[in-house]
Parts: sequence; C-alpha cells; structure tokens
Amino acid sequence: MKRFLIGLLASALATALVSTALFASGSIAAGKGMNPRDAYTLGKALTFEKLVCASCPLNKRDLDRDRAQSLKNSLEARDETEKPGTPDDEHVAVLCPGAGAAACDGKPDEQELVHFYLTRRYKL
Repeated sequence: MKRFLIGLLASALATALVSTALFASGSIAAGKGMNPRDAYTLGKALTFEKLVCASCPLNKRDLDRDRAQSLKNSLEARDETEKPGTPDDEHVAVLCPGAGAAACDGKPDEQELVHFYLTRRYKL
C-alpha cells in the first residue's frame, strides 16, 4: 500500500511538472492563450504574408531550415538588450511585437506566432 501511494504521488508530480513545462511561455496555449493549431495556422499565414512573398525581401525558395533557424534566432533575441546581429533582424521588424508598439495595439503578437510556426514546421 505504501509503494502504491508513493508511486501515485510521484506520477502526479511528474504530470504536473510536464504540463507546466509544456506551457511555460503562456502566450500560445495556457490561460487565455490561443489554441496551438490556430497559432500554427496564423503563424504560417503571417510568415508567407509579411516575410516570404513576391514583394518581401525573402522569396519562397529562400526559406529553408537554415534560414528558418536564422529567423528563429532573431525572433528569440527581440527582448535581449544586445542583438545577435543576424541578417534577419530587419526582416522580423515588420512583424508586430505585441504590447509596447503603438502601431500594433490590439493586434496579436505576430513575432510569437511566426516563431511558433517556424519551430514546429522546421522542428527547430
């Protein structure tokens, strides 16, 4: 009986830790966040509307795993005081960063959505 209770407690603790780790950022799926499927779809649409299009600096053939990694690095460095200086820093600037920019008030955090799409699509 004692082993059963310890096993049950360990299982509950492991489940709680895993679910907390999965939704650590809180912006996509936890709380009032967005459904992951919707976030992926919206991130894909934003990627091909604002970053990769005929009038955009990146063409569709330019978006491969390496370029997606570079874009991901630029998106992850958006909140850092020192930017890594990747060639894609200027490209991600066209995406709304969410709260803080006057032109983006009321819009979703486009940078987070594109980051979500790239990490899922290219398994980064």
